[in-house]
Amino acid sequence: MPTLLFYTAEDRLGDALIKLPAILALKKARPEIFLVWVAGERRSAYTQLLSPLVGGVFDELHEAIGLGARWLQTIIPFWRRSFDAIIASDAHLRNTLALRRIPHQRFISPYANYLLSDRKPRAACTDHAIFRQTLQLLNLALDMDLCPAQQLEIPAEYTACAAHLLPDGVHYVGFIPGAGGKDKCWPLVRYLEVANTQAAYARQAVFLLGPEELEWRTTVARAVPGVLIPEWDEEARALRGPTLTIALARRLRAAVANDSGGGHLAAAGGCPVITLIGRTNEHKFESPYAARQVLRARDYGGENVELIPIRAVTDLLDKLCVDA
Repeated sequence: MPTLLFYTAEDRLGDALIKLPAILALKKARPEIFLVWVAGERRSAYTQLLSPLVGGVFDELHEAIGLGARWLQTIIPFWRRSFDAIIASDAHLRNTLALRRIPHQRFISPYANYLLSDRKPRAACTDHAIFRQTLQLLNLALDMDLCPAQQLEIPAEYTACAAHLLPDGVHYVGFIPGAGGKDKCWPLVRYLEVANTQAAYARQAVFLLGPEELEWRTTVARAVPGVLIPEWDEEARALRGPTLTIALARRLRAAVANDSGGGHLAAAGGCPVITLIGRTNEHKFESPYAARQVLRARDYGGENVELIPIRAVTDLLDKLCVDA
């Protein structure tokens, strides 16, 4: 049985979600491959937040085990076990050398434009989008041309719960005001203002709030009459989490989000997403799911996301809702 070790330093929610279609495509095309996934420095979203979506995908999953964390591992192998192929997906020298020391038949790494890799892309690689790079690494490791699906398979209980929380017959518009870094956040008051314009077009405003934004629940409910905050409905309690967010997003006509994990979840649901970009790299985190419509602060004079005007968001949102 072929064995593949795929290493990443960490698996944050957004990164893991972006990589997922490539991993699923691998297991569909080559189910016999024994896939060992390693998040060397931190916990993996695949064991926690995204676990309902990856049942049976990983044959072994190791997290926060310290692989790649010490220079000594570049001399003494972290593992003596041998792999047919090893992918060191993080382009850092210490990680790359530590992974290369583990016994293998083929080693793939993007470090220094594939300098230490046994296989290289035909052309110099300038595309650092996480999804396309993951796909390229897998193709190089296994001599394949994977074709990922653009839609995830969601367990039936999550789809049913989403349909109950957001019943048919209504045009829902989503708002996802949170982000991992506050400097990525368009002001909440502007989200509320845009949400309040939706009733005039017979659309229902829906706020998708993660645990870190739960303190905004009362503010949102008071500011937007009739707003829905479905994830925090008592009936969603048992299934609350990213998989339910994706299922809910499938019922949205469009959504507005910061450059965030929540925005990636909405895109994974397949709805058109307006992503508000400040100083972050919009191309690195490009979604493999629904096409994003990006509004950039630099088009309005700088890198602060607050520079994006309300009118630009409402105009684009109206267009997406009409075209959907």
